[in-house]
Amino acid sequence: MAGMDSGFAVYAPHPVERHAPVAVVVAEATGDDVPVLAVLQARARGGSAGEWADRIHRARRGERSLVVAAKVSGEAVGYANVAFLPEHPVDRAPAGYYLTGVTVDPAWRRRGIARLLTRRRMDWVWERDSAIRCFVSVRNPASLDLHRELGFGHERTGASFQGIEFAGGEGRLLRADPPRS
Repeated sequence: MAGMDSGFAVYAPHPVERHAPVAVVVAEATGDDVPVLAVLQARARGGSAGEWADRIHRARRGERSLVVAAKVSGEAVGYANVAFLPEHPVDRAPAGYYLTGVTVDPAWRRRGIARLLTRRRMDWVWERDSAIRCFVSVRNPASLDLHRELGFGHERTGASFQGIEFAGGEGRLLRADPPRS
């Protein structure tokens, strides 16, 4: 993989133009959702829709993984994954549940959809485990902001986590624990 820096949205922490909120339904992705999600991912990250469809199907079939889709009026406009990953033998990223990506169609960004997709995955993990991790390129401040706002803290910095290398050489391993009642 070429690195984790391709396909990021333009960073705008306080955009002048913020789109109106919409009614979004976030639910587990179905097999029927996969072709649309694959096209969305290919547009955002490159590669072929067929390649992405295979990856999404595999993620959906994983025993300890979840793929969720965000829909507006029945149309898939975003999706995200979470999966249990073993400790990595090289970079020593610990075993556990990892948020492994979120993609929102550019036409639907800045409406809180990534936040909804992330919260849904966090709730799912906390039904199974007490910690959630993710890794984010330092070149993706929008994702760093989102995760910080949702309770993720910095665990460590590295050139790779779970075998994924970061273009520019620096990523952050983040962790969130369930809120205390």
